[in-house]
Amino acid sequence: MTTLFIIAAVLAFGLGIWLGLPGRYDQSLDDIERIMAQGGRPRRKVKRRFTPLAWVQRKLDPRSGGGGRTRRGFHIRRPDE
Repeated sequence: MTTLFIIAAVLAFGLGIWLGLPGRYDQSLDDIERIMAQGGRPRRKVKRRFTPLAWVQRKLDPRSGGGGRTRRGFHIRRPDE
């Protein structure tokens, strides 16, 4: 049973190394230079989707304005006030 765990760990380690290797793209340096000269590839628009988890996080985050705090920013007060 222990040898099975050791073999599985070695296989998982090898898979992690293989997946961590650089990509296997067939782009030449000329292709990369041409794309960079054009200003890069066009960016895809990110679709904004409503999720309940994001709504809860916005409500709980004091920086988002949903926390109910009225005073914001940095204030300096003298000790005698």
